Amino acid sequence: MASYHPNDELLMRFSAGMLSNALGVLVACHVERCPHCQEKTRIYEQFGGELIAESDDAELPADLLDKTLARLSDEAEPAPVKVSGNVPRPLQRFLPDDVSQIPWKGMSKAIKEFRLPFGDDEFDARLYKIAAGKQLPEHTHRGREFTLVLSGSFSDNAGAYHAGDFVLADTSVMHRPRAHAEQDCICFAVLDAPLKFTGWFGALVNPFMR
Repeated sequence: MASYHPNDELLMRFSAGMLSNALGVLVACHVERCPHCQEKTRIYEQFGGELIAESDDAELPADLLDKTLARLSDEAEPAPVKVSGNVPRPLQRFLPDDVSQIPWKGMSKAIKEFRLPFGDDEFDARLYKIAAGKQLPEHTHRGREFTLVLSGSFSDNAGAYHAGDFVLADTSVMHRPRAHAEQDCICFAVLDAPLKFTGWFGALVNPFMR
């Protein structure tokens, strides 16, 4: 079971369908493989259903059902869902069948990235691959970065994070994540602002971060 989880507020918003596309998918990936958070979301969903059941009935148009069915019949067939042992189901339609087939692009030898095509106005979503044993340059955050470890593990000054762990970093966090030596670490990250690197490296790359 994961050691780090979304907080209760985030899980409640997820259960109510109130998260943006990218962040909602990231939380869904964690919940899919975390019995602890599955139980919490089940409780929140049940609580929401009870609130709806106790609310006053609203009068609906007589032709609402016919219009809804007509709209559904006009929609295109959804793309078939891929099946993969190492990609969470909420992510599968955005990725190749296996993580090893992802067309990574290099930021450096230590880290590669793949931008995810979510079309989210609030968050930027991407995968990061940190090479085994490599450490990223020291950086902080201009906003919030939600990270889910998909495979491998990494550590920083606050702790060690393994597959399934959900980590939130914000402007108060300054760190140098290092992948553990035994294997590459692949993370799914959702950001509402770019990273901010420190030192000479930051002076070099920060103007190009987006």
